Amino acid sequence: MISVEEALKIVLANLPVRKPEVVSFRDALGRVPAEDLQATCDIPPFNRSSMDGYAVRAADIKSTPIQLELVGEIRAGGNSKGTVCQGQAMAIMTGGAVPAGADAVQNLEQTERSLDGRFVTLLRTVSPGENIVCAGFEAALGEIVIGAGHVIGPAEIAIMATFGYKEVRVWKRPSVAVMATGDELVEVDQTPLDGQIRNSNGYSLCGQLGLLGLDPHYLGIGRDNKDDLRTRILQGLEQDVLILSGGVSTGKYDFVKEVFEELGFSVLFSKVAMKPGKPTVFARKGDKLIFGLPGNPVATFVAFENFVRPALGRLCGLAKPELPRVHGRLLREMIQTPGRTAYLPAWVWWEGSGWKVDPLHWKGSADIVGFAKANATVTFPHDRSRIGEGETVEAMLLPDFFARRR
Repeated sequence: MISVEEALKIVLANLPVRKPEVVSFRDALGRVPAEDLQATCDIPPFNRSSMDGYAVRAADIKSTPIQLELVGEIRAGGNSKGTVCQGQAMAIMTGGAVPAGADAVQNLEQTERSLDGRFVTLLRTVSPGENIVCAGFEAALGEIVIGAGHVIGPAEIAIMATFGYKEVRVWKRPSVAVMATGDELVEVDQTPLDGQIRNSNGYSLCGQLGLLGLDPHYLGIGRDNKDDLRTRILQGLEQDVLILSGGVSTGKYDFVKEVFEELGFSVLFSKVAMKPGKPTVFARKGDKLIFGLPGNPVATFVAFENFVRPALGRLCGLAKPELPRVHGRLLREMIQTPGRTAYLPAWVWWEGSGWKVDPLHWKGSADIVGFAKANATVTFPHDRSRIGEGETVEAMLLPDFFARRR
């Protein structure tokens, strides 16, 4: 049995080489660029007014009020033909190109226009450059505007549109197959008979993958016999990654590891000193990754976040896909049997100047109902049996932390 840290090192050391692909910029939301994107022009490409007002020569406005001759109007998207000479002004709209000769814009509220529209009176002095955004101020030609490895969000979509990137080279997302195992399982639309339960792990795993932006291939339920498991596992190997739950422990009908060995998988670990999640298996066959997760729902969830997320996130191009960890004050005593690192449900929030961590009551690794009340897990160190109220603990924020309400 190896530690959580050792197991994660093994997983990360066995990731296949990432592959890039080209996608439309409109399909790039949530993707990770495989190269830097540079500004293809200055933004703004011209000196731009940041106000509705009048383009003037600051040197003309030594004292106020002062009357200037109006010699034109510039609107956003219009041209800026003409020159502002001494004693002159041009009306200009927000976003309009500042005309030649002008070096400042006085905002509309500080002016009065004559009834005949031929003159404007400025009521306040203006400094050179005032209310003007200079060409290249926001981004200069050749400047990196989206770095490789930076997740593309709505703002990055706007940046790509701004600079004409109709397509972008991103890291290819791995294809993932998911299956549950166990003769006791039936699907969600079936009524369980005596000794049966509905399959939940297959769907929680699909949900966790969905939060990573992945669309899994669901393979259904593998039965507790080698032939059925072998058939479904071989189907799973048509994808880049196979994740299955159940059948990985040491029970009489836990055949998953045997089938792995028969199919020539390199089993890199099969027990991790963690609670819940001890019987977690990681294997590799060529460039294919295989995760055998425990059958209890909470154990499946915790093992995914500790090992599968870091692996798949990196294959997607993320530099650090692990869930964020915070340190906060424990609100009540916790007691555990030492020997394994435990991940226990908690409710975590920021209050005042720090995080508060309230451990939740739960009924073990099968209690997904109790676990669903959590927005984080407390990390209980393997070498401790008690953490006292008021001590500082580490908490791992769950992937939907910000969507949860108590």
